[in-house]
Amino acid sequence: MPPLPFQNQALGVSPEALNQFWQQFQLTGFPNGAVEGTMPVIGVRYVLTSAQLKALQTTAILLVAPPITSGLGNLVPPAGYAFFPTSLRAEYVFGATAYTIANADNAFQVEYVGKTTALISMTATGLVDQTASTVAFTGTAQTANLKISVANCANLGLELKLAGTTPALTLGDGTVHLALGYTIIPLF
Repeated sequence: MPPLPFQNQALGVSPEALNQFWQQFQLTGFPNGAVEGTMPVIGVRYVLTSAQLKALQTTAILLVAPPITSGLGNLVPPAGYAFFPTSLRAEYVFGATAYTIANADNAFQVEYVGKTTALISMTATGLVDQTASTVAFTGTAQTANLKISVANCANLGLELKLAGTTPALTLGDGTVHLALGYTIIPLF
């Protein structure tokens, strides 16, 4: 049999045959693909209303639901999975009135559901107390040396809280658009 057109002699396979195989690896819909290094970076977006912002100190907002671990058999690592935040972006969209902040210690904080360890945070001062729309970014520098018990992170979702002096936010009527980047880490 003669070689197929454009056959790769090293592999012994033609691009036409390989194309059927590679179609399953098409882009995921993320702007730059889903893979960064060896760990995929996943993102979630959430818009906080004025009412949610004012209640955030006492009512956490679920950003990422706990991972599904039942019914997957041996696909789940022995200890499960942990979500690890890599970045947080907050865009404050000014309404008619800026928020009044109780103290400079108030901060938006991402934590595991039901836990109190700050995985990633950013101060509210300089963001929601402005009279113009403002954007803020933070990365993982604060969690670079974080050590946390597997029992305090395995199979838990991620939630947003407002930590600091109460009452944290009063007055104000703007919204905050959040974008949280995170990775999924298998635990053994």
